[in-house]
Amino acid sequence: MNQMLNLNESEMLALCKRVMNLEPCRRDCVVEREDGIDIDEWIMMRARSWYARLLMDGPLAWLPTQDIKDTVAVTNCGNGVVMAVYPSVFVRPVEWQLEGWHHSVSHFALPDDTIDMLQHNPWTRGGACNPVAVDHGNWMLLYSIDPQATPVLKMARCVTYPGTDRFVFNQAAIPTLEEALKQE
Repeated sequence: MNQMLNLNESEMLALCKRVMNLEPCRRDCVVEREDGIDIDEWIMMRARSWYARLLMDGPLAWLPTQDIKDTVAVTNCGNGVVMAVYPSVFVRPVEWQLEGWHHSVSHFALPDDTIDMLQHNPWTRGGACNPVAVDHGNWMLLYSIDPQATPVLKMARCVTYPGTDRFVFNQAAIPTLEEALKQE
């Protein structure tokens, strides 16, 4: 059974050392050198890099997600277009829905792609039956709602950053950690 791990920095370092087979089998003595690199810092640098890539590109089942609708600032930009500005914990969108939409959006267009270009014209723009979300990185444009309506998010499920020196992920991701730690 797979489960989510919630590790602090020292627990993550211990996991990385286990994955790399660096744990000593004797614990009654310590060997220290002052003329080499800081192995713990080198491992943590690799672990942080792996975790950042995992949050951006990893399977959703391996990642911490939460509904952040109460922390997203939404504004009706007119003509039914809604702008949503993300809080700092946001990493990437998973599933969003505005009040009035018939279903949620789980595919997010990028600026200047074909889907985004179609949103510039009110006749080809998404609506309540076929909503569209264009992710601009720190904010999103949602298409569309009744131009007179006040926008209300029903759902804004996202991959979120758990905070400094925290690593939250499913234990199924550990084999990818092993690969990341082996790379030159």
